Amino acid sequence: MRYRRYIETLSASKKQPLITVRKSGMTTDTYDQEEQASPLDLNQILAIAKRRFFYFLIPVVIAGSIVVAIAFLLPPRYESYATVLVESQQIPVEFVQSTVTSDPNQRITVIKQRVMTRTNLLRIVDKYNVFAEERKRLSVTKLIEEMQRLVSVDVITAENGQGRRGATTIAFRLSFQHENPQTATKVANELVTLFLSENVKTRTERASETTEFLEQEAQKLKEQMIIAEAAISNYKQLHRDNLPEHLNLRLSRLERIQAEIKALEQQLINLREERRYLDVEMASAEAGEDPSADSQSVVSDTEKELNLLKDALTTASVKLTDAHPDIKALKRRIGMLEKKLEDELSASQEDNDIDRKTAKSTNPKIQRLLDRLQIRISSNTASIQKFEKDLAELRAKASEIEERVLKTPEVERELITLARNHREIFEKYTELQAKQGKAQLAQNLEEEKKAERFILLEPPVTPTEPVWPDRLKIFGIGGFLAIASGIGTALLVELVDKRIRTASELETLLKRPPLVSIPYIQTHRDVQKKRYRYGMVLLVPTLMGLGVLAAIHVLYKPLDVLFYRVWVYLEKLNLLPF
Repeated sequence: MRYRRYIETLSASKKQPLITVRKSGMTTDTYDQEEQASPLDLNQILAIAKRRFFYFLIPVVIAGSIVVAIAFLLPPRYESYATVLVESQQIPVEFVQSTVTSDPNQRITVIKQRVMTRTNLLRIVDKYNVFAEERKRLSVTKLIEEMQRLVSVDVITAENGQGRRGATTIAFRLSFQHENPQTATKVANELVTLFLSENVKTRTERASETTEFLEQEAQKLKEQMIIAEAAISNYKQLHRDNLPEHLNLRLSRLERIQAEIKALEQQLINLREERRYLDVEMASAEAGEDPSADSQSVVSDTEKELNLLKDALTTASVKLTDAHPDIKALKRRIGMLEKKLEDELSASQEDNDIDRKTAKSTNPKIQRLLDRLQIRISSNTASIQKFEKDLAELRAKASEIEERVLKTPEVERELITLARNHREIFEKYTELQAKQGKAQLAQNLEEEKKAERFILLEPPVTPTEPVWPDRLKIFGIGGFLAIASGIGTALLVELVDKRIRTASELETLLKRPPLVSIPYIQTHRDVQKKRYRYGMVLLVPTLMGLGVLAAIHVLYKPLDVLFYRVWVYLEKLNLLPF
C-alpha cells in the first residue's frame, strides 16, 4: 500500500514548515489528486491581502477622495414646490353640465405644454436671472431645455398617489429646482400662477367657443328656416287657388255651382216653353183669332212630344251628368223636334201673314193683345239671354274649379315636401337653441368659477435643505466602487505577478514535491518597515476621516448641528442608553 508521510519541524514562524521530508515512491496520480485537493484556502487569501494591502489601499483612498470631492463639490440644488388641488364642480352636474369634460390629467398635460413654451420660459429666465453664468455661454435652445428639465409636474391620484391609468386625479405637484433657494421659490410661484391662470383661461375660452359655435350654427339654421318659410309662402302665393286647405271649400262651391247650373237649366227650359206658348199666341193674335178660345187646339203632337222629352231631360239631369249617354240622346231628340216644330210654325206663319195684317188693322182688342204678347216675348227673350249668360259663366267657373281641384294633389305633395324640410330645420333649430342655453349656463359656470377648478393648497416656500446631490447615496455608491476598485487592483496585481512564494505553488508548477521549505526570516529592518506600514494604514484613514469631517463642516453643514440632529434622531428612536 502506497502512502505518504510528512515530518514537520516548526521554526519561529508559525506559517511555514522548516523542513519537509517526503518518502519516495509516489505516482503521478497522487500528484494530480493532491493538486485537485488543494484549492485556495483562507490562509492564502489572508496572505494575499497582507501582501497586496497597499494595492488595495491606494485605489480605495484615491477613489474615496474623488467620491468625497464630487459629493461636496457638486453645487447643491434646492427644490421649491407647490401642491394644487383639483376641486370638482360645486354645482351638481344634473343641473348644469360643464362644456369642459376632458380628464384632469390630460388637461394638466395640455396646460403644461402651453405654459412651458419657449417664450414663457425665456421670459422667466430673464426675469429672475435663473442662469446667470450659463446665459453667456449657452444658446437659447440649451437654456430652454435645461429649464424644462428642472421643472417637474407630478400628478397625484386617489390610488396611493400613483399615476395609474384610469385613476382619479385629485391634485398635482409643481416643482422647480435651482442652486439658489430664493430663485427656486420665485420661479415656482411664477409657474403656479401661470398654471392657475392658464386653467381659468382655457376653460373660459372653451366654454365661450362652444357658446359662440352654437350661436353661429343657430344663426345658420335660422337663415335656412327663413328661406324655407319664404319658399312655402311663395309657393302658396303662386298656387293660392290650388291649396289643399281650400279643397273642401272648392268642392262645396262646385256643388253649389252645379246646383245653380241645374236650376238655371230648368229655368231656361221653362222660359223656352213659355216662349213657345207666347209665339203660338202671337201667331193666333196676328191671324185675328182669340188665343184664349182655341189655345189648346193649337198645340200640335210635335210640341206635346217635345214637352215630354224636355220634362224627361230635366228629371234625368238631376241624377246624371251632361256626359251621360242618356242625356246626350235626349238632347239630340229634343233638337230634332225643335227643328221640326220651327219648320211647322214657319209654314203656318207664311199662310197667315196676310190675314194677320188685316186683323191688326181692323180689331183694336187684338192689337192690344199683340202689344202685350210682344212685351212678354221681349221680356222672355231678355230673361233667356240673361240666364244663358249666367249659365255659361257658371259652367266656366265650374270648369275652373274642377281644374283647380285636379291640381290640388300635386300642389299638396310639393307643400308636404317644403313643410317637411321646414320642420326638420325647425327641430334642429329648437334643439340647437336648447344646447345653446346649456352652453350659456356652462359659460356662466366657468366665469363664476363654480366648475372644476385648481386650488392652491400649498404655495411654494423657500427650501432650506437641498434635494440634490444625495450625498449619502453618493457616499454609498462611491464607497462600494472604491472598495471594488481596491479589490480589483489587488487581484489584478496578484494575477500578473508570477513569482512563487509557497511550497504548494512550487509543487503545483513542477509536479514534484520540494525536499526542504525554508521560511522567510525577518530582520530588524523588516520589522521597522512593517511598523511603518501599519502606521500608514492607521494614519491615512485617520487623515481621510478628518478631511471628510472638515469638508462636511465647511461645505455642507457645521458638525455641531449635524451632531445635534443625530442626537435628536436617536432619541426619537429610543436608541440612547440614557
